[in-house]
Amino acid sequence: MQRPNADSIYYDEFLQLQEKLQKRIVTLRNNRNLVQEDMADYELSLRQYQRMEQDPQTIVSLWQLFKIAKAYDLDVDELLHFD
Repeated sequence: MQRPNADSIYYDEFLQLQEKLQKRIVTLRNNRNLVQEDMADYELSLRQYQRMEQDPQTIVSLWQLFKIAKAYDLDVDELLHFD
């Protein structure tokens, strides 16, 4: 996994994206009455998923986004649609 470089001109904007995504996945899980353990059905370990909900900077890969989207029966672009 590649993490964003703090020297990048995009660093702050990327952190904001991660925070929006963190809030979105928590909301989706709660709205669907799921628990974090349910994410194991989508190849996300409990610890990995807990970290993503607790620390948005751990959400860094497209593969993670793909699996989260599948867990919520969404396409990746739908997952990234923030209201």
